[in-house]
Amino acid sequence: MATASLPAREAWPVWLLAATALAYLNALPAAFQFDDYNIIVDNPSVHSLAGWWQQVFTLRPLLKLGYALNWSSGFGAFGFHAVNLLLHLANVALLWRLSAHFPRPDNWNQEQNRHARLLLLLLFALHPIQSESVTYVSGRSMSQMALFSLAGLLCWLEAAAHSRPWRWRGAALLCFTAAVLSKEVALAIPLLLFPMRGGRRDTFLLASFLAGFLVMAALLLFLAFGYQRLLSEPLARGLGVNLASELNAVFYLLGQLLHPHALNIDPDLPELHGFSPLLGLQLTLLASALVLAWRQRRQWPWFAFGLAWFLLLLLPTHSLIPRLDLASERHLYLAGIGVYWIAVVTLTGLLSARFRAGLLLLLALAGIGFTAARNVDYQNEISLWQATVMQSPGKARAWNNLGYAYRLAGQFPEARAAYREALRHDSGYRRAQANLRELNTLATHP
Repeated sequence: MATASLPAREAWPVWLLAATALAYLNALPAAFQFDDYNIIVDNPSVHSLAGWWQQVFTLRPLLKLGYALNWSSGFGAFGFHAVNLLLHLANVALLWRLSAHFPRPDNWNQEQNRHARLLLLLLFALHPIQSESVTYVSGRSMSQMALFSLAGLLCWLEAAAHSRPWRWRGAALLCFTAAVLSKEVALAIPLLLFPMRGGRRDTFLLASFLAGFLVMAALLLFLAFGYQRLLSEPLARGLGVNLASELNAVFYLLGQLLHPHALNIDPDLPELHGFSPLLGLQLTLLASALVLAWRQRRQWPWFAFGLAWFLLLLLPTHSLIPRLDLASERHLYLAGIGVYWIAVVTLTGLLSARFRAGLLLLLALAGIGFTAARNVDYQNEISLWQATVMQSPGKARAWNNLGYAYRLAGQFPEARAAYREALRHDSGYRRAQANLRELNTLATHP
C-alpha cells in the first residue's frame, strides 16, 4: 500500500517537446568542434568498447562509455548530435514531473501551478544558453549528468508513495552514482532534496542516505577512478584571487541569461587580483540574496529553494577549484533551473492568466528563434570562432582558434590575419606563434 500521496499527474505538454525538437533540428548536421577533437575524434579510448574498457578507471567513465557507443554506431557527428538532443528532451520530460515537487506559494490555484511549471520548462528547454550543452558535443557531460540527477531526485521524492519504497530509493542511489560518473559536480545533487516538498518528510532518512552516498562516492572517485591526483596539483592562482574571479564569473553567467543574442563559448573574463567597486557590489548582492532567502524562508520557500539550487550546483566549480576557464555557459544547464524558478514564480504571482498565456507563446517563439540562430554558429569551426571573436575581440585564444579553423579549410590569408590578431593581443602566445610559423612554412613550401 502506498504510504504517501504523489503530486497530481498533469498531462505532459507534448507541444513543448515538438518546439524543442524544432529549435534544435538544425543542430543535427553540425560539425565536431574545439574540445571534441581531444575528447572524441582523436581519442582512441572512445573509438571502441574494447578501447574504453582498457581506460575504464579514468575520469568520467560513464560519459566516455556513451561516447564509445556513439562512435561505434558509425553515424559520425550526426549520431552524437542526435543523442545530445535526445538527452535534452528526456531532461525536459523529467523536469516536468520533478517540478511538481518544487516549493511554491500555498495560495496558488491549479492554473497558476501549471503556468509556472510551463514557464520553467520553456526556459530550460529553449533558452539558447543550453546550446553549449546540447549542440556542442563535448557539452554532453552536463546533459548526461542532468539526466541521471533529475531521475535520481524524482525516484527519491516519489519513493514513499509506493508499496516498496526501498526499490525507488535504491534506484535513486544508482542514478546519483551514474551522475557522478558522468560529471563530478553531481556530488551536490542529493543536497537539493532537503528544500523540496517531498524531501522534508524523511529528514533523518535523507541525511543518513546522503552521508552514505558521499562516503561511497568519495571512495569510488578517489580510489577507483584516480581523482586523488587532482588534490595533489598546486593551485594555479591564489585562493583569494580565485574566489573573487569566480564570483565575477558567476555574475557574468547570470548576465548571459539576459543576452540570448550574444552567447560566447570562450568568454574573456579577467582574474581579479584586488578589491574593486564592482566586486564590492557583487558581494553585497550575494550577501543580500542569502539574507533575504534565510529571513523569508517560511514565507518564500520557493526563493530559498531556487537560490539554494543555483548556488549548490555552481559552488563546486566556482569556488576553490582553480579552473583554466573561469566560466562556461554549459554550467548553467542544470544550475539555471534555480534562477528560472525564482523568475517564473515571481512573474506568475504578478501577471494575470491572460498575460501568462501570452508570455508562454512569446517565450516559445523567441526560444525557437534564438536557439536555431545559435545553432547556425556551430555548423562549422569557422562560423563558431567568427561568432566568438565578435563577443571576445580581445582574447588571443579565440583569434588563434579562428586562425586554425581557417588553416584547416585551406584559407591561408585569413588564417594568417587571425594569428597576427591573436599575437597583437598577446605577443607571447606561443601557440599562435607556432601556428603562424607553420603556416608560413606551408606557404613557402606547399
